[in-house]
Amino acid sequence: MRVLITEDNGELAEFIQEALTQESYLSDIARSGGELKLYLQKTSYAAIILDLGLPDMDGIEVLKNLRRTRNMVPILILTARGGVQDRIKGLDHGADDYLIKPFAIDELIARLRALLRRPSELSNTKLDTGNVSLDIISKSVIVNGNNVIMGKTEVAILEHFMWNSGLTVSKESLEDMVYQDGYTLTENALQVAVHRVRKKLSEAGATPVISTIRGVGYLFK
Repeated sequence: MRVLITEDNGELAEFIQEALTQESYLSDIARSGGELKLYLQKTSYAAIILDLGLPDMDGIEVLKNLRRTRNMVPILILTARGGVQDRIKGLDHGADDYLIKPFAIDELIARLRALLRRPSELSNTKLDTGNVSLDIISKSVIVNGNNVIMGKTEVAILEHFMWNSGLTVSKESLEDMVYQDGYTLTENALQVAVHRVRKKLSEAGATPVISTIRGVGYLFK
């Protein structure tokens, strides 16, 4: 699993990254809201550790933007803002947990583990975009009330698009997701798989469409 650490304090970010590595988590470090956005365009993350005091924008705005675009990646806020109202504000805007600095690294790891366990415990296991519905447990795809048969790679690609509906999804992030799920790619295989997903959705009468953004990736909305 890969975690995005969004923290402008380089020493602290590297300390967290080292602790995550010892727990067998992969991780990247973004030192600003702008860097976070760039990382999310090319990579899929299991969770985000988000500092509120970023140099280019307030972390709450980053959080609001992610949730506004229906990016539901688990987010652990890490901040020196320890007031009750600050915690309420963060949680109300979509944070999954809130840890106040200074903190014990063991507690951060424990809270992160808890966040990463949550998806399998959620009662709502469906993703919906327009008239397309995907059950993330059974991997069944329903378009306009009708079942659409898709292969494992196609479902994995569609799921990634639906988690990021309305956002540009880079080819690199799709490749990372497919490899992470245990599939292998040959040259142009990803492009062919996306074409198959697009064709099946179109033939089934899906209202959202997969658009190719030349030189960048794809947009599903």
